Amino acid sequence: MAGNSNNLNLAQESCISDPDQLQAPEARFECPICLAWLRDPMQTSCGHRFCRKCIQSWLEREKACPVDNKPLDKDNDIFPDNFTRREISQQRLKCPNIIRGCSEDLSPLDVEAHLLTCKYGVPKLPDNEKLRCSFVAFGCDSKFEDEPEQQRHLEQETQKHLMLLSQAYSKLILNNSASTSSAAIAEQANFWDPPSKNDSNAMQISSNSNESVHNLLRSLYEKIVVLEQKNREQDIIMANMSEQIASLNLTVSKLSLRYCNGCYLWSITDFKNKINQMRVNHQIMHYSPGFYTSTYGYKLCIRFNLSPKDPTYVAILIHMMKSEHDNSLEWPFTGRISVTIVHPLDSFQNMRETMMTRPELEAFKRPVQDLNPRGFGYTEFVLIEDLFAQGFIDNNNLVIKVNAQPV
Repeated sequence: MAGNSNNLNLAQESCISDPDQLQAPEARFECPICLAWLRDPMQTSCGHRFCRKCIQSWLEREKACPVDNKPLDKDNDIFPDNFTRREISQQRLKCPNIIRGCSEDLSPLDVEAHLLTCKYGVPKLPDNEKLRCSFVAFGCDSKFEDEPEQQRHLEQETQKHLMLLSQAYSKLILNNSASTSSAAIAEQANFWDPPSKNDSNAMQISSNSNESVHNLLRSLYEKIVVLEQKNREQDIIMANMSEQIASLNLTVSKLSLRYCNGCYLWSITDFKNKINQMRVNHQIMHYSPGFYTSTYGYKLCIRFNLSPKDPTYVAILIHMMKSEHDNSLEWPFTGRISVTIVHPLDSFQNMRETMMTRPELEAFKRPVQDLNPRGFGYTEFVLIEDLFAQGFIDNNNLVIKVNAQPV
C-alpha cells in the first residue's frame, strides 16, 4: 500500500525524455497583460512591450515589470514604441463580414470601430419586429428573434416546408384544371355560335397558367440557392468560432498554470495504454505541463513512469523548470512538496505523501536548461495492481495532485 512510507523510496533520478514540448512561443504584437493587439504600444527599460493603458494601470498597483519583475518607474522607465506602432498599422486584416460581401482591408486596431458602421453587418431588428420564415408565402407563420433561431427552424422543419410547397403546387394544378374545364365547357356551348373576335382567350388562359408554374419553380429555385448560401455562411462562422474557442481555451489553460499557487491537478488520460507502452519500453516517461508556485515564483512539472527498480510500481518525481523569473528567486529551491493520488469517489482513500526538499541535491538547484535533468520524488510510490484494485482508475484516467510551497 503506497500510503505506508516504508514502501516508498525517496530518491533523486535523472530523466531521459525530451521536454521541449513543455514551452510555447508568444505572439509578436501581443500585449502580455491583456493578450490582445498592442494599442498605443509602450516599451519598458527592460525591453518589453505593453499597451499604454495596460502598463500604466499595472504600475499603479505594482512597481515592477509584469514579465521579468524588474523594478519600473512609470514616469522614467516606459517610452512610446513608435516603430512597433508603425508595424502594427501596416498589418492588414479582412473585415469579419467578408462572407457577406465586405472587402475592406483594415488595421487590426480599426476592426472594432469598422464593425460598428459596416453596412454588411447583420442588421438589428426593432424590438417590436421579428424575423419571418422564408416560406411565409406558402403558409409558414413562424417568427424568430434572430438569424440563428431562423436557421435552426429551416433545418428542423424541412418536412413541413416540403408539405407546404406540395399543397401550394396541388392548389395551383387544381386551379389550372378548373380553368381548363371551364374553358372547354364554354367552347362546347359556343360551338355552333358565330366566331368571336376573342377566340384566343382560352389559349391566353393556358399560357398564363404555364407562366405561373414557371414563375413558381423559378422562385423555389432562388430560395434554395439563398438557403444554400446561408448554410455556407453559417459553416464559415462556426469554423471561425471554433478556432476562437480553441485559442481562448489555450489561453485559459496557460493562465491556470501560472496562477495555481503551486497546487496542480494532473489528469493522466489513456492510463492503461501508457502503462503497457512503458512495460514494453522502460525509457518512456510522461511529463505534466509546467506550473508555478506563484505568479512570479518557481516553475515545476510532474514526471510519471515505471520504477526502474521494480516495474510493478509507479514512480512519481518532481522536476524544476527554467522560467523567466529565475533571476529574482532564491536558489536552491527550499520548501515542502506533497504528492497525492486522488481517488475518484472517496477522498479518504487518497494516497498522500509529503517531502521536504534537500538543498544540497542537484535536483533543486537553478535549472540551466528548460528542464532540470535531475528529478526528486518517489521511485516506488504505489503498486500498479493496487491502483486498479482499489478503484483509482476512472474512465481510464488517473489523477495526481501536487502541492509545492516554498519556505
